[in-house]
Amino acid sequence: MIFYFILSLFMIAVLVVIALQHLNTNRILDIQLEQHKMMFPSQVRGARIVYVRGIYRSHPSKRNWRLVAIVLDILAAIGLVTAIVMHYQDAFSADLMTSPFGLRLAEMLAASNNEIQNIFLFGGMTLALISRMIWFYLTQWLFQLLEKADQDHDSDATDLYWTPKHLLKRQYQLRISLQGILMVGAIFLALTGAFNWLPVASEMASQTRLPRTVSSSSASAASASSEITNESATSSSWTQNTDTTYPIDAMKTAPLAPASELAGLTDADRAALFFTAYWTLNGLQQSEVADYANSTSETYSYHLVPGSSSKLIVFSEFIPSVNQTDYMFYALIDGEQVAFYNMYQSKTPITSLASQYSLTVSGTTLRPSMPEIRDSDMNMRQLIGAFKSDKSFDQTKKGLHRGADIPL
Repeated sequence: MIFYFILSLFMIAVLVVIALQHLNTNRILDIQLEQHKMMFPSQVRGARIVYVRGIYRSHPSKRNWRLVAIVLDILAAIGLVTAIVMHYQDAFSADLMTSPFGLRLAEMLAASNNEIQNIFLFGGMTLALISRMIWFYLTQWLFQLLEKADQDHDSDATDLYWTPKHLLKRQYQLRISLQGILMVGAIFLALTGAFNWLPVASEMASQTRLPRTVSSSSASAASASSEITNESATSSSWTQNTDTTYPIDAMKTAPLAPASELAGLTDADRAALFFTAYWTLNGLQQSEVADYANSTSETYSYHLVPGSSSKLIVFSEFIPSVNQTDYMFYALIDGEQVAFYNMYQSKTPITSLASQYSLTVSGTTLRPSMPEIRDSDMNMRQLIGAFKSDKSFDQTKKGLHRGADIPL
């Protein structure tokens, strides 16, 4: 990914500059050790560090600015580490799916962590930028002071604190270069937090926010479903929870709407009904489904299939942070009935829905070879009665996008 590539370049640049600083320091120590033969390298290094600390102590204002920069660096590091932990927490939260409350908890974590991690990342890197500017100032001030001290004393290696002019200048250049690289990196990460450029932590983390693959209601159907393979789709092992407390029960007991309401449905209405029903099968309330449809981190779309006599609607999710489209499921309409079929978050572009997802086409008859998603064979008039009158329905409908048609 481009994000990780750019980040790797910053890290490599920082390591290279640090290595060059180490080599430059060793050259200074070698020159000093030629004169001070009875001292160890650690003694010379320690004495020179104490000398610089003494300079700061003799200039209280500069010492205070140095303390401010150190504190800002610590706070920036805390913000960065917190953002990283929260970013990868989505992947670890997948383990929660094995618990009765795992699904709801994972959904809440995914919804809140993304915004919070960006706040920590942006805030931490803003502090890092302020710190870098302070270090720029102090580095330049210290270089000028050391350069003047060497000139005034006209010293050589007999002075333990003397530094050859060309090595002192190189030391200054390397320190400025390091601060410059860190500043560019802080700007990049701050923009990442501001514009939500962080890619998903992993495929597992991505799937905690995506639809779960549901199993069939009987052991034999579950076995058949697990054996299904598709050259364009990879199956997942997520299972559906149909505890009596889940919204699916209320959906199944809703009254049938009049046939006239079914006849008056638009494509957008049908898409919103199916999208809501699908997420209800996965345990979400209708208001939560509306939040999904209007998500700022993903875009959900429905796609019509010309040639299917308006019997097929495909649903997909687009994730801008990784420029990736995942095909979630498709709905097959048969009179008043509709059934959903899993597409297993396939990332493969669809050139023929029938051939890629094993649909047999015979005139106007469409027959999938795979079993429908568990509990998804529903009466559309019942879906109207369950969802259409709720205030969240219009929000869901507004959030869904009409995507490009998909060839049968």
